[in-house]
Amino acid sequence: MHLYPVNIYLVLFLKYALAMGNEGNTKIPVGAIFYENEKEIELSFDQAFREVNNLKFSDLQFVTIKRYMPTNDSFLLQQITCELISNGVAAIFGPSSKAASDIVAQIANTTGIPHIEYDWKLEATRQEHLNNQMTVNVAPALSALSRAYYDIIKTNYEWRTFTLIYETPEGLARLQDLMNIHALNTDYLKLRNLADYAEDYRVLWKEADETFHEHHIILDCEPKSLRELLKISVDFKLQGPFRHWFLTHLDTHSSGLKDIYNQDFKANITSVRMKIVDPNPYERKKTRLTPVDKILGSQMMLPILIYDAVVLFANSARNVIASLGQFYPPNSRCGLGIASTWIMGAHIVQEMKTISEDDVEPHFKTENMKINEFGQRTHFNLEIYKPTVNEPLMVWTPDNGIKVRRLNPELESAIITPDFSVQRKVFTVVTHHEEPYFMMKQDHENFRGQEKYEGYAVDLIRKLSELMEFDYEFMIVNGNGKYNPETKQWDGIIRKLIDHHAQIGVCDLTITQLRRSAVDFTVPFMQLGISILHYKSPPEQKNPFAFLEPFAPQVWIYMIFAQLVMTLAFVLIARLSYREWMPPNPAIVDPDQLENIWNVNNSCWLMVGSIMQQGCDILPRGPHMRILTGMWWFFALMMLSTYTANLAAFLTSNKWQSSINSLQDLIEQDEVKFGSMRGGSTSLFFSESNDTDYQRAWNQMKSFNPSGFTSTNKEGVARVRKEKGNYAFLMETTSLTYNIERNCDLRQIGGTIGEKHYGLAVPLGADYRTNLSVSILQLSEKGELYKLKNKWWKNHNVTCESFHEVDGDELSIIELGGVFLVLAGGILTGVILGIFEFLWNVQNVAVEERVTPWQALKAELMFALKFWVRKKPMRISSSSSSGGDKSSRRSSASRRSSKEKTRSKTNS
Repeated sequence: MHLYPVNIYLVLFLKYALAMGNEGNTKIPVGAIFYENEKEIELSFDQAFREVNNLKFSDLQFVTIKRYMPTNDSFLLQQITCELISNGVAAIFGPSSKAASDIVAQIANTTGIPHIEYDWKLEATRQEHLNNQMTVNVAPALSALSRAYYDIIKTNYEWRTFTLIYETPEGLARLQDLMNIHALNTDYLKLRNLADYAEDYRVLWKEADETFHEHHIILDCEPKSLRELLKISVDFKLQGPFRHWFLTHLDTHSSGLKDIYNQDFKANITSVRMKIVDPNPYERKKTRLTPVDKILGSQMMLPILIYDAVVLFANSARNVIASLGQFYPPNSRCGLGIASTWIMGAHIVQEMKTISEDDVEPHFKTENMKINEFGQRTHFNLEIYKPTVNEPLMVWTPDNGIKVRRLNPELESAIITPDFSVQRKVFTVVTHHEEPYFMMKQDHENFRGQEKYEGYAVDLIRKLSELMEFDYEFMIVNGNGKYNPETKQWDGIIRKLIDHHAQIGVCDLTITQLRRSAVDFTVPFMQLGISILHYKSPPEQKNPFAFLEPFAPQVWIYMIFAQLVMTLAFVLIARLSYREWMPPNPAIVDPDQLENIWNVNNSCWLMVGSIMQQGCDILPRGPHMRILTGMWWFFALMMLSTYTANLAAFLTSNKWQSSINSLQDLIEQDEVKFGSMRGGSTSLFFSESNDTDYQRAWNQMKSFNPSGFTSTNKEGVARVRKEKGNYAFLMETTSLTYNIERNCDLRQIGGTIGEKHYGLAVPLGADYRTNLSVSILQLSEKGELYKLKNKWWKNHNVTCESFHEVDGDELSIIELGGVFLVLAGGILTGVILGIFEFLWNVQNVAVEERVTPWQALKAELMFALKFWVRKKPMRISSSSSSGGDKSSRRSSASRRSSKEKTRSKTNS
């Protein structure tokens, strides 16, 4: 370090060389300033120089000159400092942070005397660094310590909300980086000064419990205040299970917490301290400990740090003297200015900043000693431990972060105090009534405690408790938790977790980004989506005469009546028309009588054939008869075309009744209203989605009057069933499937919309969240979650009647059954009339052929059954001779001729 011009350096160098000469053992005086109650620090200081002098560094002997300060008096401190410098000290140690002034550093900077500090000091500004160039502090820099606390809280503990409580300005500086985690967001970070509650600390702890609902507290206070503060906090349940404390003072272990530790302290309390060098397991142990050994073994910060400060200075001074060849004692005086500055002091300070901890002897007590260019210690190791049982947990290093520390067998056996914070815990599980997650047993009156509940969530918590070995009790609220944007408050399960009234929240609780800002979630235990619940109308009673439905009953009646009238009118007009009277035998030119073929039978046959579009083998001849026939054909054409068109419309109408098969279909129509649970994750999904269809659906839901939203899923399901097809409910597929399985009048429309997950909710930063997630993954890998879902979704006693559904443009066999009935009726009528005609003919044959009716019946029937015979004889009764057959044929022919004559007369 080049502090002065070269010519001044040469003059002083020659002056020192002449003064020293060639003496034998070089004695180097060093000064130290202590306050009257710093006996432990003084003993450690003496022990350090005793060990240094025993090593005989280049025949150097350090002589200590100690001065004591009765009070914090800056003027007295200045006088003592100047006196030490006038005595030719090569360095000044101290004073501790009790000094309110940095006068010692300023005087040392002016005189060139190294100044070594070992206690916390607020970090100097850039201008102050220029006035403290000769000062080296072996205590951890507050900025570096603050970064270490940041790593521990943010990275390792993963606390997202906490309360910071400090006592001194130095304590606030140690917490500086922690305050930047959430930039002083009062929802996540609260800052309190103990001085504001000095009259009654109970006010502070009451505020932390009842107002903040705080479970993570970071406390920075002096060890002498710690016991009283923690004892008072017990009355406000701040030392209960699931509470976490982090004590930042490096001397917390010396506060005597073990003396007040009992079963009331179930909170997880951790702290940090300087990590000391692990003892050499092969080194011979002392059988009798001196008071100094006990002080250094207690790991009190200031005694250990002043020991390291002595070792650092002594080794640096040895190296500088060895490089220069001899020691040049200082000749500085206060008030003499640059001319009295000790040049060698600057070299010693520079060596203290660059020396390696591997090159010092004796070794440092603390690990990782590195000093930066401003004389501040930026590298050090911290040990994270439990001060209540003095159990080391982890080690923090600036390069590698946090690593778990493995205890050696001797240290592990020395921990005999029971740790009440790791005993079996009782979790409060908050939930609400929702099938099939959490329900009361039907015979719950016969059970007590947790045994009266059942459901998927109950079984899940029971299996998790078996894996993680914890007890639990249920807390019942009204819902999952809705966010009120006006009050910015949550209710339901989320509210209880925010207030730390419960440790686990379970039900149909969907993981959303908004909820994750208030609570933490485990890995999902169920995957789902959104779908549409709609009413499934029971199958309508099939009408066997559905083919008649295109026309109203009155139309069919009028059609039948019109055919009857038309038949009678046709017969009457035909008889009036001379063109319709024709000779019976066209071969006879001048017949005796004429015949009219348009009797009732033929006229009716023409009417029926026309309307059936089948035509007829006889047609009218007269113009007026043809006009009448044409008009009937026109009527038949119109009625048949209308029937066909109405039948097609009827089929289309049936198909439209079940045309809603997706969300797109739902938003395109205006007959069926739809909605979701107000404030639930489904509503949130549609309201925050950028998809066009989802936004249209959300806007329609908001516009319905009455509102399409419901308070609960149960209310939504009841509304779907009540409105019988006029309302659809958008809900999560798990609850939708459960309701469909148990209600035959419900159905799902379309597929799954989006992807969602259910998870267990825990308070922000809960340390048991990871264990819950691991346990859920174990249950999933074992197939337990699958079994639970089948148990509560599939196993039920409801059996829905299954029926075959056809498309809307099809007619089932039942609906066409009437057609077959008409056909069967016609066939049956024809068969019956044929039988009667057959029997009537048998009777006539028996009379005419003079045989018994039985013989005639037998003969006619036997002939009718001979299907291979295509020609029928005129006489089928038995005959003994061919002549008899001829006479029979002649009589039969004459009989037929007489019958035809009679029939013609009747027609005329």
